[in-house]
Order: sequence, then C-alpha cells, then structure tokens
Amino acid sequence: MNYLVTGIAGFVGSSLARAILARTPDATITGIDNLSFGYRERLADLEGRIEFIEGDLQNIQQLLGDRKFDSIVHCAAIAPLPECQRDSHRAIAQNVAICGSVADYALVSGSRDIVFFSSGAIYESTTEFPTPESTTIATSLVYPTTKHMAELYFQAMCRSHGLNVTAIRLFNLYGPHQDYFRKQPPLIGYLLTSLLKDEEAVLFSSGTQSRDYVYIDDLLNLVMASAAKMKASAEGGRFSAVNAGSGHSISVNEIIATLESVSGLRLRVKRMPATQYWDKYSELFHKEIVIDRAVIEREVNKHTLASLDKVQREFDWSAKVDMTEGLRACLAHAKTIIKSY
Repeated sequence: MNYLVTGIAGFVGSSLARAILARTPDATITGIDNLSFGYRERLADLEGRIEFIEGDLQNIQQLLGDRKFDSIVHCAAIAPLPECQRDSHRAIAQNVAICGSVADYALVSGSRDIVFFSSGAIYESTTEFPTPESTTIATSLVYPTTKHMAELYFQAMCRSHGLNVTAIRLFNLYGPHQDYFRKQPPLIGYLLTSLLKDEEAVLFSSGTQSRDYVYIDDLLNLVMASAAKMKASAEGGRFSAVNAGSGHSISVNEIIATLESVSGLRLRVKRMPATQYWDKYSELFHKEIVIDRAVIEREVNKHTLASLDKVQREFDWSAKVDMTEGLRACLAHAKTIIKSY
C-alpha cells in the first residue's frame, strides 16, 4: 500500500505511520504537515522511513504533483475546541475548505480512497446512548460544526465524482504520543503531566462526567481495515460514517483513580466551576457578544458513549485495549518526555 497521511506530525498521523511500517514494512508513506499543531520531534524515529513534506494542504497539488496513492488518510485539522471557537474563520478554512483541496487532489491524481477523521463531538446535543450514527446532529460549537460540514462535503463528492470516503467519528482518543504541552492539553496528557511533576491539577466540575475513550492502537486497526476494504473494492461512490469508541464510558474520577493505581502516586486536585473551563482563552469573553457559558458547562459535563454496531458490521472491528493497560503504556512514555520527573 502507498499512503498519503495529512497532519503526519500530529498524534494520530505519526502513530499511524509507525503502525503501518510495523505491520507492512514494504509500505510507502508520504506525509504532509505545516507544523502549526504537530511537532517535528514526533517524526524523529521515522526519519529515512517516510517522505515528510513540510507545507500547507492548500498547496497540495504543487507539493505532490500527480503522484497517485492507494489511500489518503486525512488527519490534519484544528482540534482544540476553544481554538476553533476563538477563530471560526480559521477553523472552517482548515477543517472544511482544506477537505476540498484534498478531494481535488484525489480527483487529479486518481487517488480514489480517503479515510477522513471526523469526530464523535458532532453528537454534542444527543441524549441517545449508546449513540448510533443515525442520531440527530445539532451542533452548537464551531469544531463539531466544521466536522459535520466536512462530512456533508465528502458525501457530495462521493455522489458526484465516485470517491470512496470512510469518515471515522472518533470519540475521546488517548495513547502514549498524545499532546502533553499545548495550551489546554487533552485530559489524560494533562493529568499525567500534573502527576509526574507533582503539580496541582486544576479540574473543572465534579469529575463524575464520563466519556467514551478509545486507545490509539485500536483506532489504527480501524484505519488500516477501512483503507484495505476500500482498495479491495472495484466500486466507487461510497461514503460511510462510523463511530470509533470503546463502547464503554469512564469518568474523570475513575481515570484519576486508575492513574494513581498504576503509578503509585497521588494526584493533587483543585476543583473549579465548569463554566470557567475556557478562561485561558480570554478573547472569547472580550467581545461585544460573548460565548454563552452555559454552552461551555454543557460541553464539560456531557456524557458520551458510542454505539459500535455499525463499525462492527462493516469492518468487523471492536476496541481491544482496556483502560488500565492503555494508561499504563501512557505513563511509561510520559516518564520519558516529562523532563522534571
């Protein structure tokens, strides 16, 4: 297989490249990243094994010419919710319009098959649990709105041009190479950093809110299964959106307890109101019309649980790594990169 991976210097893209090469050493991988959210350091162990192109996807045709790929895995996006909320134009440009660049390149090069990372965040208003792909989508925040818009665009391109697209609606992802250092890192990265540095973790709300977490290796199995199934099919014009979760929901407090158990350390916690979760992004609140803090509170306290019926039916896929095993692997890696430990 010959893969193009966008956003390859991110958590998912770099992990995918390692997984592909570990399982199929003769695969070839070209990766593009503008390093706005990714880190070149994530690719250090892949040097000489992949072709890395630093550049913007809006220039994808100039960067790649007419090279053809068996599968395009489109990971690149602005994912942090408050980053999208504070600059919705940029979020739409990077999360929706860039999909147009990727699809246009696919048409020119004949690279028919695309795996696209959508998000389980598009279910932000649902009350249906486990949540199936058929549930009503009514978003309020910019990030999930961009992901839903991108899905609608890809559906249209499948109908009109015969592309094949699998949109993976990813629930909460975690794994060893997750982000630990950005302005508002993912929960598990933040908890590990606080734990290993013996710093007080500032957490918002009671910690009883629960989410569906899926481990990176399980996700990569789904990506590769999807790419292989599309390549094996002679047909084009197929769009499918599938959930990627564990099918289990775990609370923040349960995650903390598990981390303390596997590390033998104790996390110091300070509780703050859920409405203040995005206060680091002061620009959201210094406008004539500000974001409704009730929306932030609802986002912090929401419950998520993926229905896996469709993804099991289409790809014979289910998550295998349990939370304790996954967190133990995350802890081992975090110890190597959090220098003050």
